[in-house]
Amino acid sequence: MGLLSTIRADSLAARKSKSPSSSVLTTLRGELDTKTKSLSPARDLTDAEVLAVVQKFIKSIDETIIHLEKNGSAEALATARAERAALEVYLPKQMTEAELEAFVQAKVAEGANMGQIMQALKAEHGGQYDGKLASQIAKRYLAAA
Repeated sequence: MGLLSTIRADSLAARKSKSPSSSVLTTLRGELDTKTKSLSPARDLTDAEVLAVVQKFIKSIDETIIHLEKNGSAEALATARAERAALEVYLPKQMTEAELEAFVQAKVAEGANMGQIMQALKAEHGGQYDGKLASQIAKRYLAAA
């Protein structure tokens, strides 16, 4: 079962059980359905396309969390964190900082520059790493080389 089917099934189950996560899952499902309908020729979204939408949602929620931490209510902050947790289950396992460092170190040893490192990281581990952290690690290793 693909990621899109999983999200659809989870959204339906959350609505039936009146789960607090049903709101964010229903919104995500609506966004995915809209994106599917806009495709020409008509086809289902690939897992990579679904993952991109999920990541966009999580990024938006992260921005909301930052704003709420500065000047929001505790209840709204808790809701935003719960929504983020409900969406995180659809992300692939993220690389640890140590795994990122090992990857970058190997690429620097091969003589790769920043662009080549990030391109290889995206090709081999797309969606499985924090881009900001990867960039910081790459800059640190390139400066030391």
